[in-house]
Parts: sequence; structure tokens; C-alpha cells
Amino acid sequence: MTNERIRRCLDTGTTVFVGTIDGNGVPSCCRAVAVRSDDEFASVTVYVPLATSRDTLANVATTHRVAIVLTRPIEHAAVQLKGTSTAARLARADEEPFVRSRIDGLADVLHHLGVPRSATRSVAHWPAFAIEMKVDEIYEQTPGPRAGSRLK
Repeated sequence: MTNERIRRCLDTGTTVFVGTIDGNGVPSCCRAVAVRSDDEFASVTVYVPLATSRDTLANVATTHRVAIVLTRPIEHAAVQLKGTSTAARLARADEEPFVRSRIDGLADVLHHLGVPRSATRSVAHWPAFAIEMKVDEIYEQTPGPRAGSRLK
């Protein structure tokens, strides 16, 4: 998998999930709505809805460990980013158009699979928290013989 393939998983029309653990190692998962990286995956910012991210934010504050799975639904290409949170904050107003563009892009992709756009757009997505993460590892998650192999 090339960096271009990893970059495609950051494009619009991608599903995003965030996994965290609490201080006792108990996992929690939250649907996220957008991810961005401005430095070739040395770090990313993932946006999680305020309405559904209470446990995720509590875990980030406690353990700082974060895993993000990005999947392109049409081809089922997926990667997992693992790392350490460096900050968690309320997403700024100037980030809202980016987050909304990602939920709209996902609505367009899922529409082709039979999910009404209105259903996808009704998923909680704003207001959001922005979790900034230093990426330590990237793994292939696309089903097949390379699933689970380290990419970076």
C-alpha cells in the first residue's frame, strides 16, 4: 500500500471509527465524522460528535491511547492509525465546513449503496470535538492476506 492509498482513506466518503481504552483497559468505540492530516500522517486530527463521544473523550484524557479506523465503503479498503492524543478540544467554527463536507461526502457514497442521504446526514456530527493525535503506527485493515500488516 502506498502513501497515496493511505491518503485516499482520508478523502470524503470514508467511514471513521475511533477506539480508545479506559484506565482499566476497557475499550470504547465512537463513530467519528472526519479526519485530516497536514503532515503526511505524522499526526492527524479526528472529529467526533459532541453528542456521542463522552466515553471517548474521558478515555483520551486518561490514557491518551487512540486507534482510528478509516474505511472506503465502495471498495472496502481500510487502514488503522494508532497513536497518542496530544490534545482534545472543541472544534472551532472554521472547522465546521470541513466536517460537514465529510458527512455530505459519506452520504453521497452510501446513497449509491442504498442508504438514503437523509439517513446519513441525520447522524450526529456537529458540534464536534477535535482530537489531535501523533500517529505511531499504520496498519492495513482491508480484508485479505495483508490484513493486520504494518504499513508505517
